[in-house]
Amino acid sequence: MRRILIISILSISMSFATSNPSKEYSYEVTPFVSGILTDSKAGLNDDNYFNGGISVGKNIDDSFINQIEVNYLRSNRVKYKDSAGNTHLNRIFLNAIKIFPLNERLSAYTLAGLGYQNVTNEAFDNEDSTVLNYGAGLKYDIPYYGISIKGDVRHLLAVKNTQNDLMYTIGLAMPLGKKYSDDIKPIVPIVVEEKKELKETHQKIEEPVVVIQDDDNDGVSNKLDKCPNTSKGVKVNAVGCVDTINLNINFDNNSTEIKNIYNDKLLSFANILQKNKNLTAVIEAHTDAKGSDSYNQTLSDRRAISVVNALKTFNIDSSRLRAVGYGETQPIDTNDTPEGKAKNRRVTALINQ
Repeated sequence: MRRILIISILSISMSFATSNPSKEYSYEVTPFVSGILTDSKAGLNDDNYFNGGISVGKNIDDSFINQIEVNYLRSNRVKYKDSAGNTHLNRIFLNAIKIFPLNERLSAYTLAGLGYQNVTNEAFDNEDSTVLNYGAGLKYDIPYYGISIKGDVRHLLAVKNTQNDLMYTIGLAMPLGKKYSDDIKPIVPIVVEEKKELKETHQKIEEPVVVIQDDDNDGVSNKLDKCPNTSKGVKVNAVGCVDTINLNINFDNNSTEIKNIYNDKLLSFANILQKNKNLTAVIEAHTDAKGSDSYNQTLSDRRAISVVNALKTFNIDSSRLRAVGYGETQPIDTNDTPEGKAKNRRVTALINQ
């Protein structure tokens, strides 16, 4: 049974795996295997027995708690001491998880929660009971494969008979439900033509005249204005729309970390959005051509999300921001030199009315 369960968990992991780390998604599914070192007075023949299970986590933004997890595990058949009897133990938990990033791919986490255990054949101190659990672990995002390795150690305390267990787990985390997918609707330009009546001293002439109107006072007539509701004071281009803004944020090779030298640029951009509440922005990220197409696509997605998260720290609501990665598909310079590659590892922002 143990071999079948392990093979099943690995097969499920490969079928669900995507090309992005789970922190960029709304949900995380983790098949896992574990061992339990049980209390010596529990009356089991084997004090260290095998379990298999699955957890489903919901990632939470802008909260002290980073994830809420529902966790289910079932033991293999465990024999009782001095008896022909045996049992299975089924446990389910609801846990709150706090994540502590250590670097770009490695993070630590702590968890605590409440659950319930069902013992199929009660004996000795093994009985149905409410169970408390808490623990800590590490998680590593595997490059290119879109899955993460997770491992932790947990203390399980059954309220009934105060039974103590120590559980150690290892699993493969798979992300589901990517964030930042809302589209921004384009604005249709409005064209107005009127007749103007001109009066002179001895005659009255009526002729068709195109009246130059500029309802949003941006210096572009309504007839040419493709963004007719531009906020007052915002600089526009020849068709009345806000130009694409180059944030001039460049990344190191294979990195999504925003250096401190770009804080002033982010603050200036955030001030534009704060002063004009009807503006939204698409954050577009790019890479150089080093690495595979799929990996560069993933890397650009993560760079765009890094900038979105940085802007959220300046109190810009996430509903006004959208992250888009273009991978290596839109270079602005050659990828044959280090200087050209550095220019291609960039982020720009497109402001929308």
